[in-house]
Amino acid sequence: MERRSVRRPRRVQVQYWKRGEPQAYAGYTTNISTTGMFIATTSPQAPGARLRVEVMDGSHGFMVEGVVAHARKVRGDMMRLTHPGMGIRFLSVVELVRELIPIMAGETEEIPEPERDWGLAPPPPQPVTAPPPAPPPDPKPSPPLAVAPPVSPAVPRPVDGVGAFIVQFLGASEFVEVFQRDILNGGLFVSTRYPGRLQEVVKVDLLPPVKDAVPVSFRARVVQRFEPQGGDFGANLLAGMGVEILELPVVIQKLRPFVERLKML
Repeated sequence: MERRSVRRPRRVQVQYWKRGEPQAYAGYTTNISTTGMFIATTSPQAPGARLRVEVMDGSHGFMVEGVVAHARKVRGDMMRLTHPGMGIRFLSVVELVRELIPIMAGETEEIPEPERDWGLAPPPPQPVTAPPPAPPPDPKPSPPLAVAPPVSPAVPRPVDGVGAFIVQFLGASEFVEVFQRDILNGGLFVSTRYPGRLQEVVKVDLLPPVKDAVPVSFRARVVQRFEPQGGDFGANLLAGMGVEILELPVVIQKLRPFVERLKML
């Protein structure tokens, strides 16, 4: 299924309620778009569950109704590589109104009447003007416009020895958190639509969120993969792979100066 809207990485605290239950659950978004979001939480609900979600972002917060499109549970020993959670598809106003006022079989939705039927004055008639004369034909035909060849939006996954999987961060706090939680323990989650094969050794370029920083490159072994999955919510928001970092002491030594520098900010 073609993706209906662009999903952008954004970490925002949320709380949500399952329909018919008073208990609130906590989580945070990892990706969000105009049609849905992925909530990282240790209490993911089953696909099809109806939820009410409150996004807590100060003056930008809002409440939304949604349905669980897909859920992922993660074993405790794998939580350092990826997060459990669920993809939420937002319910539209049309869907909510149809729940309030169901449309019977064979019934058509009401179409609003013209404005004049609501007591408003009809718009004044507009004067009819003659169309402008057509320009004289050009004696010399114009050269055909050059059309650029179509560019495929799909980027092929890196091939061993040729390219690398790139890992970037939204800011200093996320980089420090991933370093302390995942990298020090030997793992990392790489977000990509083209995860490597299990046990495959891949190259990773990690970009610290520091101006003019040189990428830290290292080899890693794929130990978990999450392929894009279709459905009403589109592709899996956390498609990618969990990797085990090879030569971990060297990688930590290269990254620690960036961590210490960013902690001072």
